[in-house]
Amino acid sequence: MNLYLDWLKKFLNYLSFEKNYSEHTISAYQKDVSDFIKFCESEQQNLETIDSLFVRSYFSALNLKQKLDKKSQSRKLSALRSFYKFLYKQEWISSNPALYVKFPKTKKSLPKSFSPIEIETILESEIHKTPILEKRNTAILEVLYSTGMRVSELVNAKIEDYSEQESQMKILGKRNKERYVFFGAKAKEALREYLILRGMPQTGYLFVNQKGKKLSTRGVQFILEDIQKTIGFEKKITPHKFRHTFATDLLNEGADIRHVQEMLGHSSLSSTQIYLSVTKDRLKEIYRSAHPHAKNQEEKSN
Repeated sequence: MNLYLDWLKKFLNYLSFEKNYSEHTISAYQKDVSDFIKFCESEQQNLETIDSLFVRSYFSALNLKQKLDKKSQSRKLSALRSFYKFLYKQEWISSNPALYVKFPKTKKSLPKSFSPIEIETILESEIHKTPILEKRNTAILEVLYSTGMRVSELVNAKIEDYSEQESQMKILGKRNKERYVFFGAKAKEALREYLILRGMPQTGYLFVNQKGKKLSTRGVQFILEDIQKTIGFEKKITPHKFRHTFATDLLNEGADIRHVQEMLGHSSLSSTQIYLSVTKDRLKEIYRSAHPHAKNQEEKSN
């Protein structure tokens, strides 16, 4: 089975260096594929010869043991499909057995975002750290909200790709797709103040840790968790909620969905369309609270 672990290692390197997947996704895929390899070993089966029926039996065994929800099943199947696709591309196997296993039907949950009051509370919060850390953390908050970039894109952003004059930055997104994100006045000012105080560390990355090295995604999550505790904020503050808020606010202000799709770096419009549900709910809320007949109807039903 050492051969399979070698395949897994090469697969993870491929996800990291060629596909530019986030640390979180790579870690999840590593566990999912490792678990599958162990199952094959326990059943005395080879990865090269199993069929789709065996993959289904694997998921049946998992469900009996863990009672997986549909979202977890989908992620594990996606990991196996990607792994086998990689093996097939390398010509180490002759077919992809996971390709013929259907994803469980899942209901898409609406993205969670911050309300205008909540986002202002977070952005205006006082961050009591050393001067340089205060400036860095403020810049991270402003940049996340101003650009809508993913946390993996934030930590990999480089100073050389940022143009203060043009208020934009070139970043590398999923599947190594380049795109430009744009900075508002507050984000530009926060970033300028941080970079002046920071000086030039050893690395060319935009955000660095206390040792002057590249900031990790876990480091950003820790910063946001610390801010949440400091200001006593009830909702969990995550990088993705800034991204959701960015998209929702743009659509609420009348931005074209295809432009939002481009700014988010979505390869498919369907990924962006979920935000329309959020804005529709907001419009319904406004209508019901403001329109006389809508108010009267609600009063009658009460």
